[in-house]
Amino acid sequence: MSKQILKEIWQALQQELEGYQRLHRMLQHQARLLTGQDHQGLLSHNPKQMTLTSQLAALAARRETLQAGLGVVSPEQLCRSLPAPLAEKLGLLWQSLQQQARLCRALNDSNGRLLASQKEWLEHRLGVTEAVYQPA
Repeated sequence: MSKQILKEIWQALQQELEGYQRLHRMLQHQARLLTGQDHQGLLSHNPKQMTLTSQLAALAARRETLQAGLGVVSPEQLCRSLPAPLAEKLGLLWQSLQQQARLCRALNDSNGRLLASQKEWLEHRLGVTEAVYQPA
């Protein structure tokens, strides 16, 4: 097994974890902007958040390519092929990354529900119905 590829996978996982930690902070900020109905803040914030999610997707794709280079399809499978101390460290890093991704998903879902409720409230106040207004 290539030590260089293992090192690159480790670095990719660390970068992904750091990225998801940043995304979590951004999602928290987005929630505050939504709650405060800060539309200008959202216009500034959302493109940055989209850029980060694109970067995270690229990191995941790179990690998957590196894993394929070792003949494995997942970090779990990679861990099963490593010596115990290294497998434990890599497994803990992977678990941390998965946990952070789950937290981000939950917060993103919450932000989506908040946005949907604001849209519904606004449509109700304006008397807009789906038959009158349908987004393109």
